[in-house]
Amino acid sequence: MVFDEGFSTDLPYENSSFDRVLSSLFFHHLLRDDKIATVREAFRVLKPGGYVYIADWGKPRNVVMRILSYQIRVLDGFDRTRDNIEGRLPEYIAGEAFVDVGVLREFRTVFGTITLYIGRKPLPVSGDD
Repeated sequence: MVFDEGFSTDLPYENSSFDRVLSSLFFHHLLRDDKIATVREAFRVLKPGGYVYIADWGKPRNVVMRILSYQIRVLDGFDRTRDNIEGRLPEYIAGEAFVDVGVLREFRTVFGTITLYIGRKPLPVSGDD
């Protein structure tokens, strides 16, 4: 196994290098501009037809989940977790040209809601190769 070091906003890989990109409990540590730049980098390194999967704190669907998520917001910062709690990650994924963006599943935990997001890099349209 090989581990590479780099920044999510400037991945050390060539364009269209991967079939899948996975992020787990990372996005809530980033400020908005870095969240968007990270999604942009995921798009860049994915092959056409490839998928991005993001598992992170998501929008609470009830009062209990909102109260429980407060502890994550205190620990990691309200400015960093705001977009997650407001449910804006799908907007950022779609905004970087991913298609079939959606929520695969949501899990209620003692710290709030974990949401699994997905997006697909579209295949080139004939003649756009």
